[in-house]
Amino acid sequence: MAPLGADLVIPALALGFAAYFFLSIADLVWEAKANGVLIGAILVALIAVQLVRMGIRLARGEGDLRADPLWQPRDALGKRIGMVAITVAFIAALPWLGLTLALLLAMLAALRVMGVRRLSTLLWVSSAVAAAAYLLFIVTLDSAFPHGPIERLLAALFA
Repeated sequence: MAPLGADLVIPALALGFAAYFFLSIADLVWEAKANGVLIGAILVALIAVQLVRMGIRLARGEGDLRADPLWQPRDALGKRIGMVAITVAFIAALPWLGLTLALLLAMLAALRVMGVRRLSTLLWVSSAVAAAAYLLFIVTLDSAFPHGPIERLLAALFA
């Protein structure tokens, strides 16, 4: 029997994200709400498809709700926990550090946890991701991501 319990993690997280998404669009103009509802509805529909697929396998006796794949292989468990910790730290630091600096530091830490050891690779990849996020979300889309020291410095330089 296949352990299907681990397959519930991503749908559960996605459902939490969808709920947050629906709550966060409540104060937007109707056009943005319509787009947000459409995107959120698609996400919820995909979650439903996954749950139905799992339900069918459970009903056929092809699996059970064990979550063994979450803990196996044991040597990858530290990396998984590290990535969760980095994600939580990124979300917590975002309001104070701003998108660019928080993403730069999170990428550095994530690449390190995943095994990247070359300093040049760590710096270039992390810097490129942070710069791309800055250009897309802050400069181009003028999104509501928190502005930190890097965003304020660059705004002062280019104002």
